[in-house]
Amino acid sequence: MSTHGGTSTSAPPATTVTGPDAIGAPAVVGTGLHYARNDHDHGLPILDYNALQYSDLLGWSYDPGMVNSVGAVDAATDIELARIPLPAQLVVTNVMIYFAIAGLTLTNSFLALFKSDGTVIGQSADQSTAWGAGGSRGLKILALAGGPYTCTPLAANDFLWAAWYVGTATTMPQFCYVIPSYADTFMGTIASRTRTGYIAQANTPTLGSIIPANISPHSQEFWFGIS
Repeated sequence: MSTHGGTSTSAPPATTVTGPDAIGAPAVVGTGLHYARNDHDHGLPILDYNALQYSDLLGWSYDPGMVNSVGAVDAATDIELARIPLPAQLVVTNVMIYFAIAGLTLTNSFLALFKSDGTVIGQSADQSTAWGAGGSRGLKILALAGGPYTCTPLAANDFLWAAWYVGTATTMPQFCYVIPSYADTFMGTIASRTRTGYIAQANTPTLGSIIPANISPHSQEFWFGIS
């Protein structure tokens, strides 16, 4: 016989059911969007943390309402990077950017995604035509070839780097970015984990992994989103 408060003289149940340790984590036992717990607190939903934080996206480099300019990287073959938080395991299909001004005579043009240790996750199809003179401006939502990809945090306070890249161009395309009033791009971290930066890579149709210690931080922070 047990009281409503949960005390009992009988043996414990054969299976212990526990809920998630963090928002968005799956229950140890259970199905669907609910789990049951030994304390009789049943049916608690697993919250969609990302939709709450990033509108309907999985993440972004910063609120797009902060955009205050458009521009390009200093030179072709520069991979332009910006951090996107990775608070929990995410399945990423697309990387997005806002295309503002067309370039000319582009080759090997991509969006890409990297782990925080520099490992390349994937890249989009070639955008040389779409970002050239015949391309239309606006939000570009580009699938990562071979995706979707399951992105698991490597450590606490982890992130992904989203990036854009153009191998060659007579005129570089331009995308939306923000220049902070106080351009401290480390923002409390170190250069190899900088909030925004760039790294040179030779003209290539396939982006490889990068070495974070070789990233050059700067204040020109392009907007990226993931979905």
